[in-house]
This record gives sequence, structure tokens and C-alpha cells, in this order.
Amino acid sequence: MVTKLQTPLITICLAVVIGFAIGLLMNGDHGPTDVLQQVPGADRTMPTAVAEVDNFDASNRTAARISELNRLLQNEIHARQALEQKLETLSRQVSALDSTSGLSEITEITDQPDDHPDESELPEEGWFDQQALLDSGMDNALVNELKTSFEQLEMERLYLRDRAAREDWDRNQMRNEMDVLESREDELRERLGESAYDAYLYASGQTNRVAVTSVLASAQAGQAGIKSGDHILRYDNQHIYNWMDLRSATTSGDISDTVRVEVERDGETLEFYLARGPLGIRMDALRVAP
Repeated sequence: MVTKLQTPLITICLAVVIGFAIGLLMNGDHGPTDVLQQVPGADRTMPTAVAEVDNFDASNRTAARISELNRLLQNEIHARQALEQKLETLSRQVSALDSTSGLSEITEITDQPDDHPDESELPEEGWFDQQALLDSGMDNALVNELKTSFEQLEMERLYLRDRAAREDWDRNQMRNEMDVLESREDELRERLGESAYDAYLYASGQTNRVAVTSVLASAQAGQAGIKSGDHILRYDNQHIYNWMDLRSATTSGDISDTVRVEVERDGETLEFYLARGPLGIRMDALRVAP
């Protein structure tokens, strides 16, 4: 039998159980996770938070690597573009210089002729040796005029080559423009005469002699007795200052002509009579005091 003391105790227990059951039913939509979250000290969000942090770090590392690769790629593209521009500029400059050298048309020389030597071959006074002209007997007014004319022509040559490189001129355009400048020096040559023009070339640092460097023994020059070291002064009464003069003289006129060739050897002037045409020599350009 149930005692009077047990009855209230049983009633209280039933009330607690019923209340707890009602609480579970009321919180059923939240699920067991919410119930656990209500328990002090329970931290069920920790695994999720750690995973999110790991994913965030991995994403940041991937983004940083992609950014670094993109930076390296852009640097490579810029470097390649700069190299291509430099190569193009060098190609234009070589083309412009080659078009003025006449190397493709030279048939009788080994070394490139140089009508405008480098600075080591220029007169000590600079680009133009006025004293050399004064010593030759030329008056001061003409010397000053020639100096001014020379410097102006040199600057025009420099600007012409610069323009040719910038505008990518072809060989023919460069040659035509250069011929216009050279025609002005041809006029000066006619005005001064042979001796004064020879002194002008020397004073301005330009070559004024053609020296024989080697001779083909079977060619007419070799058979006639022209030797290595000779300076060719005249060909068919035309004064020879450079290789272009000699080439022009040998290719003009009738091939059947016999022409007089004047040569300087060890301070002595010699004469040879040869058929017009190639001499069979190799030659070099020199700057010699008249």
C-alpha cells in the first residue's frame, strides 16, 4: 500500500516528468543541436569554424599564387616587347648605315672605304684643321668659309642618317637623299680645283688617297708593274681621291681605250698605260698630307 508520504512525492515526480516532456515537445523544431547549445560549456560550432578558417587560408594562398604568376607573366611580356623594339631599332640603323657604305657594290677592295674616318684619325685640332689649309697658302677668308661649309654638311649628313633610321627608309631612298648632299661637295670640288680640294679633304679629316694593298699577278695591273703600297693619283687624267673616283673612271668610256695611270711610289711618280677596265687590285683609303 502507498503511504500518505509517498503520494505527494510521486505526484511531484510525475509533474516534473510531464513538464520535461512538454518542454521537449515545445522545442522539437529546434532539434537536439539547439538543446545542446543551451547547455553551458557546449561548443558545437568549433569544427565548422575551424573548417571555414582552413578554407579561407587555402583560398588566400591560391589567390596570392595566381597574382604572383600574373605579375611574372606581365614582366615577361614587357621584357619581350622591349627586346623586340631594341632589335627593330638596331635593324633600322644597320640598314641605314649599310645603304651608305656601298659595300654591296664594291668589287675591288677588301676593307670598307672610309671617306669619313673615326675620331682617332681626325686632326688634333678637331673635325677641321684650319691650319693645314693656311699652311697650303689658302687665304683666311676662304679657310673660314670652307670650315663653315664642312660643318654644315656634316650636320646634315647626321640628321639624314637619323631620319632614315626613324622612318625606316629603304636603300634607294637613302642613296638618293645622300646623293643630293654629295652633289654640293662635287660643286665645291670643281670650284676649288685639284690642289685646293686635296688640301680641303685632308683638313676636314677625309681620305684623299687610294693605296694598293694587293695585286693579281695575272691582271693587267700586275703585268704592268703596279705594286702593293702604290698610291694611285690619276686615272685617264682624272684625279683620284677615293675608291669611288677610281671605280667611276674604270667603268666610264670605251673598254677598248688605252688610258694613262699615274702612280706614286716612295715619293716618285710613275706612269703606266693600261686598257680601260678593272685593274685587278685590292685597295684601301688613306688620309695623306698633300
